[in-house]
Formats: sequence, C-alpha cells, structure tokens
Amino acid sequence: MSENESAFTLNYSFTAKEIKLLAKFLRKNETELPHGLENFAKTVENSVYDCMTLEEVKEFYS
Repeated sequence: MSENESAFTLNYSFTAKEIKLLAKFLRKNETELPHGLENFAKTVENSVYDCMTLEEVKEFYS
C-alpha cells in the first residue's frame, strides 16, 4: 500500500459458489483487470486452489 492509499476493510463471507464464479470471471477477463486488483484476483484464485484437487482445478478452468 502506498502513502496515498488509505486502509479500507470490507467484511463479506463468500459462498463456495460465489468464489468459484468470481475466480472464473477474473480468469476469463484477466487482460481487462484494472491495475491494482492483481492481489485480489490472486487471492480469489488461491481460494479455489485450496478447496479443489489439481484435477478439479484443471477441469474448472477448461
């Protein structure tokens, strides 16, 4: 976080379905992702990886 950015917290509990849909959306649109959302997208993707097997992840993103 730079000096010009202030801290902001958003508390929301995503369902597994929401995380999966969001991860797929972010992956599909990664070239259009606004600068600054890279860490968010990576965190969402890691959440998917943490709850699926490697085979499930491959199938999910194909």
